[in-house]
Amino acid sequence: MTEKDPLEKDSGVEQGGQTSQPGLAKDCSTTCPLARIPASVWRDTFRPPWRKRHPVLFWGGLVVLVLLCFTAAMKGTADDGPLAGERLALVSVRGSIMDVQPLLDWIARIEHREDVRGVLLRVDSPGGGAAASQELYGALARLADKKPLVVSMGATAASGGLMVAMAGQKVFANASTVTGSIGVRMSIPQVQGLLDKLGVGQETLVTAPFKDAGSYLRPLSPADRAYFGKVLEDMHQQFVDIVAKGRKLPPEKAAALGNGKIFTGREAQGLGLVDELGGQDVALAHLAALTHVPASRPLLRQPSGKPWWQEELRGSVRGLLVAFFQACGLALPEGFAPVDTLAGNGAQSAPLSPAGIGMPFFLYSL
Repeated sequence: MTEKDPLEKDSGVEQGGQTSQPGLAKDCSTTCPLARIPASVWRDTFRPPWRKRHPVLFWGGLVVLVLLCFTAAMKGTADDGPLAGERLALVSVRGSIMDVQPLLDWIARIEHREDVRGVLLRVDSPGGGAAASQELYGALARLADKKPLVVSMGATAASGGLMVAMAGQKVFANASTVTGSIGVRMSIPQVQGLLDKLGVGQETLVTAPFKDAGSYLRPLSPADRAYFGKVLEDMHQQFVDIVAKGRKLPPEKAAALGNGKIFTGREAQGLGLVDELGGQDVALAHLAALTHVPASRPLLRQPSGKPWWQEELRGSVRGLLVAFFQACGLALPEGFAPVDTLAGNGAQSAPLSPAGIGMPFFLYSL
């Protein structure tokens, strides 16, 4: 046998020109930069994208996003966009009339919109604070000077609810609507007896004789009663004047109605407080004919303050649930029935309180 050259052995050259470099391959696996990258990194690099691994979720989510964007665009066009055209707006007065600032802001927006041709005022309120009711009436009266304003009374439009309704040029009510209650009241709690039993008292220093009038720690004195009586009488007369002006009634007739009594819608029609009997759909049809704006066009409503997508999603889910219950012939759960629809007269109302709502100390209510 021929002994191999040492250099040939070290270089890894074998017979036939074939090379075998185990040492070189071993060195490359440790010195090549790519070889130092972990296998997990290579797997993540060449992994298929998320949309290919989950095509249903990706394309389904994309479709939902497109539909939401389309709904937002159409909502903007229908409410405030250039294609909205002439509109009728809705002002809804519900429950006790106390914090009226959101309604005042909405009325101001309607007043300055040229595309709003008329306003439907829906009243379903037993009354509230005297000053709040009067402030709301003033804003509605100014609005009625610029745009036709038609009133639709719901289940209750009494006291302060009647006052705000006096801003309309025409008033509609259901035959069983509770209205009237023209008057003012003041409630002063009396707790001195309870405090005496508990052994609790209070002393009050004043610099003017009537500064402590109406204290809940002592009964009213004759002077206090006369003092508060004049205040209430002035507020009552303001209420009567508003009724006389709004309904174009002689002052003596309006004063005769200001006895605090409630009336049904049918009685109120005979007394001149209501023009015609009918629900909200009848009032809307009259307003549409007056302004030549189709009644089928969606009413411009006060924004709820919630995100549009939340409102749309809530409406869609609600509609699906209502359709499911109706298809199964099941009764709708409480809270799913329409609260105030254009075609119906069964709107939910605030609890009836003919003489006004109970007010805290030193607040006047209508």
